[in-house]
Amino acid sequence: MSDFKRPGGVNHVAHVTWDTAETTRFYTEVLGMRLVSHALADQVGSSGEPCRFLHTFFEMGDGSCLAFFDIEGLPAEDRSTVVPSWARHIALSVGSLDELDDAERKLKGHGVEVVGPVDHEGIWTSIYFFDPNGIRLELTHQNRDLTDADAETAQQAVEDWTAKQQQQPAG
Repeated sequence: MSDFKRPGGVNHVAHVTWDTAETTRFYTEVLGMRLVSHALADQVGSSGEPCRFLHTFFEMGDGSCLAFFDIEGLPAEDRSTVVPSWARHIALSVGSLDELDDAERKLKGHGVEVVGPVDHEGIWTSIYFFDPNGIRLELTHQNRDLTDADAETAQQAVEDWTAKQQQQPAG
């Protein structure tokens, strides 16, 4: 018997698409990912809800996947949310700054609007763009390994943030 310690990595991250064909084109032709699997069902396995959907999986270099649900009858009129569009995003790793530059050129060659590169505290260099579903994607290169000092600074930031939030009156 083994003790569960923590997950070993990401298997897949799932989002919704309203256009499987365009999503497939974007992730295979623009980002070079491979369509590797799908699920087609009339019932949600995890909840038992009756719902017809197509679930597609696009493989990245490490074997993990981005996945999309095309849900029959899901209204497309209001995809908005109270969460700012920049907050929810998927960050995908690239191996070097040269790869990041190459990716930016390829994206722009496909008519994709790209923001960046952005330097994040000297640790990551990233570019940002949206897929056809309005999902914000980040391609990022980690410029250095994270250290114990980085973890300590992060812990202090969490403590400071939490203390400040607790002092503010409820809105």
